Amino acid sequence: MDPGWFLLFLFLIIEIILVTLLCLPMPSNDIRGTITSFVINIWDNKQVQYFVYFLLVVDVLYFYFVFNALLNPLYDIGILSPVEMGISCEQKQDLFYNERNAYITGGSLFLFFVLNRLVDIQEKLHQTRKRVKSFSSDKLDDNVGDVGGDAETKKEK
Repeated sequence: MDPGWFLLFLFLIIEIILVTLLCLPMPSNDIRGTITSFVINIWDNKQVQYFVYFLLVVDVLYFYFVFNALLNPLYDIGILSPVEMGISCEQKQDLFYNERNAYITGGSLFLFFVLNRLVDIQEKLHQTRKRVKSFSSDKLDDNVGDVGGDAETKKEK
């Protein structure tokens, strides 16, 4: 396998793992916060950002060349040539190779945008649940104090 395709394949696998990890149901908000902050801390590293952007540029270039090959499959395998011939197994294999590579590059580009949005959504969900939990615990503490206060005022009357 070409080293560029292998690198893009590994990038796709890492994206799949991170998206799956962020989509899993979490038993508590603390675990959600830990996982989300882990992914955000990885992304905040400048070297990781530059490497990911580099891989995205390579991914877009590979996607362009693969998509171009898929747009003109008849020309690439020689059907539009003046010599009449059937499609051989090797030519079918090349078409399959281009389709597979189109799935790898297209899926990787799509998952990059899904991952960015998913991290944003998970971070907002974690912060909102934390706020609601602190608000509900404050409200519960106030209600307990009010109940006790009402009982004491009733005894005084």
